[in-house]
Amino acid sequence: MKKIYKFKIILFLGIIALPLVFMNFEKDVVSEIDNRMLVDFDEIFDDSDEAIYKFESFVNDRIGFRSRMVKSYSRGMDILLDEMVHPNYQYGKDGYVYLKLPETNVDLRFQELFSSFIKDFETYCNDRGIKFLYTLEPSKSTIYPEYLPEGYIRSTENLDYLTELLNEKGINYLSNVDTLLKAKEEAQVFDPKYDAGHWNETGAIYGISAMIDRLNDLDSRVGSFDINRFEQVQYLNTTLMSSDFPINETTTHYELKEYNLEYIEDYENEIRRHEDFRYYNHYVNTTNPEGPKLLIFAGSYFNNKEKFITGNFSEVMKIHNYRNVLDYEYYINIYQPDIVLFESTEYTNTGYHYPKKTMENKTLIKNINSYENLKEDDIVEVKETTFNKSSTNLTDVVIPYEGEDVLNAYAVINERVLDLQVKMVEDNKYVGFSIINEEIADTDTFDIYFLSKDEERYEKVELELINNE
Repeated sequence: MKKIYKFKIILFLGIIALPLVFMNFEKDVVSEIDNRMLVDFDEIFDDSDEAIYKFESFVNDRIGFRSRMVKSYSRGMDILLDEMVHPNYQYGKDGYVYLKLPETNVDLRFQELFSSFIKDFETYCNDRGIKFLYTLEPSKSTIYPEYLPEGYIRSTENLDYLTELLNEKGINYLSNVDTLLKAKEEAQVFDPKYDAGHWNETGAIYGISAMIDRLNDLDSRVGSFDINRFEQVQYLNTTLMSSDFPINETTTHYELKEYNLEYIEDYENEIRRHEDFRYYNHYVNTTNPEGPKLLIFAGSYFNNKEKFITGNFSEVMKIHNYRNVLDYEYYINIYQPDIVLFESTEYTNTGYHYPKKTMENKTLIKNINSYENLKEDDIVEVKETTFNKSSTNLTDVVIPYEGEDVLNAYAVINERVLDLQVKMVEDNKYVGFSIINEEIADTDTFDIYFLSKDEERYEKVELELINNE
């Protein structure tokens, strides 16, 4: 009898210990359940204040058989109780799936700063002869609120206030909230289950074709969206997006009948982007060389949807909007677009993606030609006057300076003006820019104009460019 008890105790302890024995200690592991990086052992001791929390997270993330246990539990809850147990998704009514619905954080100050930033962005573009359109994309819960979970109270205060400010400031914008609310009367514009965070390809066609129409109002070379360029293909989704939660749902994809796009890789590894927001695409349309050049700042609503807009332009460059758009001068200096399209989604319009302090401190760089009667003065000291051209595709020029604070600066290269923001690194001030090497192949010198903060004085500094040997 004692042997049986001992056996049961050993068996019980073994079952408890087994997941610990099979813990996953591999580095840089992405969870197949919730599509996120698992905590690495080295991260536990990065911050002593969070060591206990990170240790608990490490054990929870890495314990043996985690994936199997979570899958089994989630599947059982789904089958037996029609309840979704998932870190990113939750059920609504009639089987609809939504992103986890947080408590609404009403941030009116953000909407004010964000709308002012958009207005300055529009002014910056228009002052340089660049057309501009801002597009506001809706969340699934905005288009299909009737399927939200019972008892969930959805607030539209942020969305309503932003829309009010866009109108009040006279910004050229398109609300695809209105577009898709109308479109849903005749088509399914978000899949009920598969992708809770984004429109499906049918919804993208409605939204992007509306953008194209508005862009054509700005430049008649754009034309209109042509659905006949695409072939409908039915596609079966067997799991939720970025998850292994099982579903069985068919959606419609639209494939180009003729692919006439050339993907440009030349600058992808050199273009500066925020380390967490690195989406990038660059296409040349070989069948539309006379079309305008379009620079897009977009989020994940545009992922794999560029095919719906590239046909109307000669060249399309897409930069991940979060954080990066706050440095729009850098990208415009490089690409020299005819049109800029900035789009964002209502639920990503937050201080995390567009930091409030950065927007608050950002100044609008005026067109250099708007200044008259400036007095030349000694404003700064530039000790480094010679810069190397890069041997790759882009040349980065960083110009440290000392002296009084300046508002901004301008580089004049081959009669082209580049707008330069003032940057600070550990109390060291500098201005800089990037330029495509082909533009400066035969250029040996360029000028920098530093503008005083009172906008009454300037200093011209001649600098040298040499080949990197």
